[in-house]
Amino acid sequence: MKIQRLRAENFRNLDSTVYEFAENINCIFGPNGNGKTNLLEAIYYLTNRKSFRKNTDYPQLLNIEGEKQEIYLSSSFEDDGQSVALSGKIKSESEEWYLNNQTEKPRIKAQSVFINPFDSYSFHTSSSFRRAWMDQHLGQLDKNYKSTLAKFQKALRFRNSILSQYPNSQTKLQLMSLDENFAQLSASLTQFRMEWMEKLSELIAPTFKDIFAEQHELKLSLDTKFQHWTADQIYNHYRLTENKDFEARHTSSGVHRDDCQFFFDGLNSFEFCSLGQQKMSFLSLKFAFIELFRYKLTFYPIVLIDDVSGELDSLRWKNLIQFLTQKSFQVLITTANENFRIELEKIPRVHQILIEQGRPVSQG
Repeated sequence: MKIQRLRAENFRNLDSTVYEFAENINCIFGPNGNGKTNLLEAIYYLTNRKSFRKNTDYPQLLNIEGEKQEIYLSSSFEDDGQSVALSGKIKSESEEWYLNNQTEKPRIKAQSVFINPFDSYSFHTSSSFRRAWMDQHLGQLDKNYKSTLAKFQKALRFRNSILSQYPNSQTKLQLMSLDENFAQLSASLTQFRMEWMEKLSELIAPTFKDIFAEQHELKLSLDTKFQHWTADQIYNHYRLTENKDFEARHTSSGVHRDDCQFFFDGLNSFEFCSLGQQKMSFLSLKFAFIELFRYKLTFYPIVLIDDVSGELDSLRWKNLIQFLTQKSFQVLITTANENFRIELEKIPRVHQILIEQGRPVSQG
């Protein structure tokens, strides 16, 4: 699935002019603050039904200068040579989606992946960011993982509500009853994570070599207390920590505190890599995920890249451009760097879109 056209009404500062896209590389350029990232966000919302920005709800998406209190997205996609129309009305209380002018059932088989090189810093400094990154990306790959995670989070909230009460025979009985299911969900999540982390880890080093023409050993692994534990073992663990959890008034240990470990030539990249190595490793991880996405779901996502040129030196972003030309997925990449745009311009059939004040002033 590749996007061909998009029209957005009342979405941030985007003008309602139709944007047109090529099937391979699309370069979106123009001064900062003119709507380049907003265009990527509109496509991401269209395909993933949420924003890639944190804590973003309907009021943040709505153009404050718009006359109507609703957002309208209209688009066409190419699917195996056929053009399909996807549109949606987004209101504060509801969303309506239509495929070829009929209620969209089932959902269109199109997704996108957003690559923001600034996320490398958060990934290498924040365990909570890594957990959220892991859950978001594995949820895209596996519906069962996403469903299991939702059930676990609901059970965790209920467990913490029990722990917030005074410990007595009744609350302890409630906790024991809940923990049978809670332990099973914890074991399932751990197994999911370990399997997907192993598959993803196999792709990172060759992806790094493909992009940056350098050979390094990169490995991603799951840091969890419950590795290879059965549901019974996890249940017994919670019986041993029950009093501690009642004192803390919350679940003090569990898969909700899992983390990733990222190794670069045997060293923990969070502690020992340079900023440049961290950025290169993070980009390799994202593109490795895209390959795993293709392996699992049999189609590539649309790849949205936000101004990577400012985070890499000229040699490395030239390597990245060459890497992108060899791939068959559709790319939309923004830049305010004129040298980067000129380098992209050298590639045959690159589609260029100049944005000024939320509207495309030239396309082709």
